[in-house]
Amino acid sequence: PMFHVTVLSSTGFDYSQQKKLDNAIAKFEAVMNTDALKFRMLNFRCPIGERFEKNLGLTNEQVFHKLWAGEESYLPGSNHTADLYLVLKKKWKNPFRKNQPIGYSKLPDKEIHIYSWWFNSAQDHELAGHIAYEWACKLGFENSNEPTPTTNCSVPVAFGKIVKELVKG
Repeated sequence: PMFHVTVLSSTGFDYSQQKKLDNAIAKFEAVMNTDALKFRMLNFRCPIGERFEKNLGLTNEQVFHKLWAGEESYLPGSNHTADLYLVLKKKWKNPFRKNQPIGYSKLPDKEIHIYSWWFNSAQDHELAGHIAYEWACKLGFENSNEPTPTTNCSVPVAFGKIVKELVKG
C-alpha cells in the first residue's frame, strides 16, 4: 500500500502559508513512500545503544512499521496515513533566548502547533522534518525536553531529521 499524509484541519494559515504547508506535506508523503526512508530507519544507529532511544521497546524495524501503520493515539486503527491537525500559532521569536521551540504537541491532544516566527522562514525540508517529528509524538514516541547524550537518537528527533534530509535531497 501507499502511505498518505492527510491534513484533516489546518488553522491559522493564510493562502500563501497554506500553499507552503501543502508543498511540504506533499514532500513528506513522497519521502514516506521511498526505499531510502525504509533503509535509513532500519539501519539507524545511535552512537550510544545501537538503535533508536525512547523506542517503546521496539526494534528499528518495528519502529518503522509502527510509523508506516499510521496509528495515532487519537485515531485508533492502522490506515497507513499520517492524519494531521495543524495549527499555526502566532508567536514572536524572543531575541534574547537561544534554542527556542519551533512548535509543540501534547498528548492526548491531536493538534500540532507550529510557531509563526519559525514557519514563515522555514524551508520545505525543515517544515516536513518538523511535522514528521511532531507526528511521531502522536504515535506515542517521546523525546526528552532536556538535552541528553541520546536526545538525537529518540524516534521523533531521528525520524524528523531523516525526513528533513531526504526531502532536502
